[in-house]
Amino acid sequence: MDIRSVNPAAPSDVVAEIASTTPDELEKILDAAVDAQLGWARTTPSRRAAVMGAIAAGLAASSDELVALIVREEGKTVAEATVEVIKSAEQFTFAAQLAYMVEGTQFPEEEPGTAAYTLRSPLGVVGAITPWNFPLSLPARKLAAALAVGNAAVFKPSPVVAAAGDRLVRIINDAGMPAGLLGLVQGADPATMAALAGDPRLRAVTFTGSDGVGERLAGSLHRFARIQMELGGRNAAVVAADADLKRAATDIAKAAFGQAGQTCTATDRVLVERSVADRLTEMLSARVSELVVGPGVRPDVSFGPVATAEQKSRLEAVFASARHAGCRLLAQGRIAEDVDPDGYWVAPVLYGDVPADHRLLREEMFGPVLSIVAVDSVAEAVRDINADGHGLVAALHTASLTTASRFARDVRCGLVKINGRTTGNGVAPPFGGWRASSSGAFPEGGRQAIDFFTETKTVYSTYD
Repeated sequence: MDIRSVNPAAPSDVVAEIASTTPDELEKILDAAVDAQLGWARTTPSRRAAVMGAIAAGLAASSDELVALIVREEGKTVAEATVEVIKSAEQFTFAAQLAYMVEGTQFPEEEPGTAAYTLRSPLGVVGAITPWNFPLSLPARKLAAALAVGNAAVFKPSPVVAAAGDRLVRIINDAGMPAGLLGLVQGADPATMAALAGDPRLRAVTFTGSDGVGERLAGSLHRFARIQMELGGRNAAVVAADADLKRAATDIAKAAFGQAGQTCTATDRVLVERSVADRLTEMLSARVSELVVGPGVRPDVSFGPVATAEQKSRLEAVFASARHAGCRLLAQGRIAEDVDPDGYWVAPVLYGDVPADHRLLREEMFGPVLSIVAVDSVAEAVRDINADGHGLVAALHTASLTTASRFARDVRCGLVKINGRTTGNGVAPPFGGWRASSSGAFPEGGRQAIDFFTETKTVYSTYD
């Protein structure tokens, strides 16, 4: 069965038609990964680091092509796609350093003549399953670390961005990766997915996606597989009365509406202290009213279409629900003129007077939708955030170091931003949520990636 990816700005434009991977093909991919992995693990760190560097160079050299592909297949603007390509190359540059950081520990002798030390070994074959919203940088964060420390990998991109996934694998393999070390699984064939998850050769899976898919994946993995999941977030920006409101409004608008709001770290709601709520609402309304949606190739648009027809339909249902619940539409952007009428266009919206139990406040929006809620204090905002089952990222805007320190200490999220956007993260720090936003112990990225992609062996060596 073929999968077809289309241009969300003009759905009649077919970007790619790619055959779905069958269970028989998966078996060959896994066999090749197992065969290639042991030799790769035994190569020197300098060799693995050199390949990571070559991959980074290959991404940089293909930047124009990759940017155009992301804009066409996923819907980002040229500026957004350019940042993603740069970030993807940075992931492999950083991973070149990880190759040298796989180290053990020497322990004091507890018995005369017996030394105890630890070794770290790659897991073997790992799976990387990624969504469509970052078709290069999310796979890069997973694959770069996994490969750098000596694993083989099987990569499963979203069918929505099948062409980008295919291009990334070709760039990686062309950079000197041993044959078979990185396998590509395309499509969403249920039999293939079940075979992949249940295969005991798959030692770990790193997954980014929705809560529902993550739950099904966790239930289908064989019992000895390690799992790392980055799931949904219902992210809040908190604005204290002493905040720089102009800066806060700018950061919040960028975090809520950049990339059409289709990032797991996008701001879904603003919790603002009551004394400045009207002023902040006015500033945010002005910014939202200026936003223009159109094809990502146009330099004058704020963001592009949502990525899929399903996304558009889901968001339209949210808007209908908001009208029915009496939510107040505070501001709305516009769709550019002369766009393809079949494109997946969703104008950005800002809501107020939202009932506390409405889905605008209790579900991940994953679209260009923002709600504003007045609160009596930052402490009340923290209680609201902590009462939610998720805990990916929260931001606070304040001029008080004391308030910022307390917020960072008390809020139950894996990522905290002070006077910044909920979106955006570096290459070196770890990335991951708490509670329902993750699977628990293993964040992604940074030096901590070694913990997930390796296992520890303790050696006792007795000598005369």
